Amino acid sequence: MRTSAVAMLLVAALVACRTTPGAGPATPRFIVTAMPIDVGVVSTKLCVGVDPDDAHGVWWWQPGASGCGTRSTGPGVFRAEQAAVTSRHGTLPISVTFRIQLKRAPDSGLPSFADVHLSVEAHAIRAAASGVRVATARRADLELPESPPQ
Repeated sequence: MRTSAVAMLLVAALVACRTTPGAGPATPRFIVTAMPIDVGVVSTKLCVGVDPDDAHGVWWWQPGASGCGTRSTGPGVFRAEQAAVTSRHGTLPISVTFRIQLKRAPDSGLPSFADVHLSVEAHAIRAAASGVRVATARRADLELPESPPQ
């Protein structure tokens, strides 16, 4: 009797722990540049994170010592101003636009911001202004450690 009870508990535990066929770990939420990208409108390369499920989900930061896995700005990553994330029916490419502030003298007569246009493609992000393409990575969060560039 005791053996059959243990066997029943074992079977119940195996059934409870079984995953649904085809169900794997969830895809991490953010698509990020694996290395800094020249967006074509500012003099420094930036790291960019995109939440493809958020119509305004764009963040940027300046890379740290180990590239886009760390940041040299902060106290955290910056939520992009006037960001827009659009795709057709959730497919690639994903169009990403945002505005970035420029360091200009107020009386220079030059614009104090620039518009960044990116395209998220299969395993890459491309900057429209520079034509540069960099690989992407997936991250569950954008909590990046601060690390001054070398």
